[in-house]
Amino acid sequence: MEPRAAHLTAGAVRAAASRVAEDARSANFKRIAFLVSGFVAVPTVVLLTVGILVIVLGKARKDTVFGILILSLCLTMIAGMIATFAYLRRGATLSRLQTDFVNKVSHDLRTPLTSIRMFVDTLQMGRIQQPQRMQQCLDVLSAETARLSAMIDRLLGWARMEAGKRTYQTERERPDDLVDAALAAFETQRLHGPPVDLAREVAPGLPEISIDLAAMSEALLNLFHNAYKFTGAVKKIGVRARAAAGGVEIAVSDNGPGIAPREQKRIFEKFYRAELPVAGAVEGSGLGLAIVQHIVQAHGGTVTVQSEPGAGSTFAIWLPAAET
Repeated sequence: MEPRAAHLTAGAVRAAASRVAEDARSANFKRIAFLVSGFVAVPTVVLLTVGILVIVLGKARKDTVFGILILSLCLTMIAGMIATFAYLRRGATLSRLQTDFVNKVSHDLRTPLTSIRMFVDTLQMGRIQQPQRMQQCLDVLSAETARLSAMIDRLLGWARMEAGKRTYQTERERPDDLVDAALAAFETQRLHGPPVDLAREVAPGLPEISIDLAAMSEALLNLFHNAYKFTGAVKKIGVRARAAAGGVEIAVSDNGPGIAPREQKRIFEKFYRAELPVAGAVEGSGLGLAIVQHIVQAHGGTVTVQSEPGAGSTFAIWLPAAET
């Protein structure tokens, strides 16, 4: 079987497995909804009817009080039932996102592993004798290994964040040093990918900020990576730092497809990936923006997005100025 055909077959199997899992979750949700309706909704309606009849037909004052108590109990049961349905729906949605996340991460991890195995087998079999071709293979192996390592580091970093075990060593830093550190880390992708028009604008005299430089550079780098991945053939990215509201705002803008308003409310949720024209063709686990938000909030800051479909996006990180 040809590699491409095998890849397509594996993709079809994953898609079918996802559909089966989705159908199973839907069936479970409907089953639970039916049970809740049968064991809670029906008795609630009966009690509600009894309470109304007691209040209307009751002659003694105690009947009215008894009827009010029954109605209060019914209202409490109705509120509990609504909360239960909301909780179940949220759980079903999170379960679906987690399944999609596992499928996506498995695919993303398999891609560099396949390349590494293929080139290692080629070298072991001695199929390449020319030093130049051999060096090209070694370069690919190095790049794929680095990509695999970065994926694993991101997953491990997120696990530490979720467990509350990630610590930050904060020091007073200049905003321009933060921007330059993130740009230096981004340089590797610029050199090995399509060209990008990158604009840097840092206002003079900005106050120092108290940050863990490595962690905050990671957050800013995630915004650079997203801007790079989700723009088209002509890539334009801008980074701007300015004073704002007693602190510093660092904004990363791009000329990508933009994000719909309904998507903007959810893009910082873990595992969630916005429905964009190029999203399905772009590698990613759905953790990048969640990591950005976690790091920024741990530093007492905020991260926001301004975007319109077809007009690009701007993600802004605000950080408080360091105490004097």
